[in-house]
Amino acid sequence: MNAVVFYSKTGQSATVAKYFSKQLSYPIVDLETCSERNYRNLVLVFPVYCQNLPVAIKDFLKKSQIENLTVIATYGKMCAGNVLYEIQRKYQRNIVAGAYLPTKHAYLATDSAFCEYERLAPILEKIKKPTTVRIPKRYKNPFAGFFPNWRSRIGLKICKTDRCDRCGLCTKGCSLRAIDAGVTNSKCIRCLKCVTECPKQALEIKLRLPLKLYLQKKKKDEVILYI
Repeated sequence: MNAVVFYSKTGQSATVAKYFSKQLSYPIVDLETCSERNYRNLVLVFPVYCQNLPVAIKDFLKKSQIENLTVIATYGKMCAGNVLYEIQRKYQRNIVAGAYLPTKHAYLATDSAFCEYERLAPILEKIKKPTTVRIPKRYKNPFAGFFPNWRSRIGLKICKTDRCDRCGLCTKGCSLRAIDAGVTNSKCIRCLKCVTECPKQALEIKLRLPLKLYLQKKKKDEVILYI
């Protein structure tokens, strides 16, 4: 089976996945509803969380058999980390192409999405004629693996406003079971899916000072391809 599988909470990775699906004529599948585990050619699109792989991506790679894998990591213009190298090293995958794509940061409302799709043409060609590519090791902050979920919680607060009518859509839509009627719990990783998808816009975010200062750093807008 050939497919594009994506993991996306705020829509950035989903948009990139749709581009690959259209260009390759591969079916597109949301990882959270995906049951297939055997692939001939797979394009896997996902966001970088605090320079780390999302847990859902780790679980998917552990359980799947993939002949030719293309990995596309979107990052919020801060630090892309080292996740593609980690996939190749830890999961022993035959990676034929990879990319780090800068896109809108989930915590910055005025940020812009990825739009340089013409630069992905070499990736498309490599998928059609797959050969193994070696992913080099990149810089990753030595503290990136230090309780990333906890760091997200202390840096950002999700607040329920009086617009909430307790419809329960946030509860139903959270695969981590990290929110109930607009109130988050310790399972929350601050992916902001609930904030993005709330029909009443009843959830707001508040950035605490350390995160505000971090987000003021100079942005990285670098498209990195491995072919």
